[in-house]
Amino acid sequence: LGNQTVTIYHKDGEKYTQRTHTNAFLDFRKNHTVDKTGSKESNSFLLILPGDAQAVFAGDKVLLGEGPEIATRAAWADFIPVKVPGLVVVSYVDPKYWNGQLVHTEAGG
Repeated sequence: LGNQTVTIYHKDGEKYTQRTHTNAFLDFRKNHTVDKTGSKESNSFLLILPGDAQAVFAGDKVLLGEGPEIATRAAWADFIPVKVPGLVVVSYVDPKYWNGQLVHTEAGG
């Protein structure tokens, strides 16, 4: 299932880190709804990372493929989905357990 490469960017205070995962699954979704005021479109995504350690947190940025290094506040602020195709920002993280052990983590936004 997971054969895609993603780069996860994490900000902790003034420290910026990134980690590349080669066994991820990243699925982009487009949602379309129609109501009495018209139609609306929204984009979402689902990221699945196998493993026994949580590798992504809410607020992290995820880029499909191997991404550039982000090391400064200015670079972080400029690294946004509107400017970078394939970049998403994690809004929720859902760890999944089997027999009391973490087996994979799902994240989305």
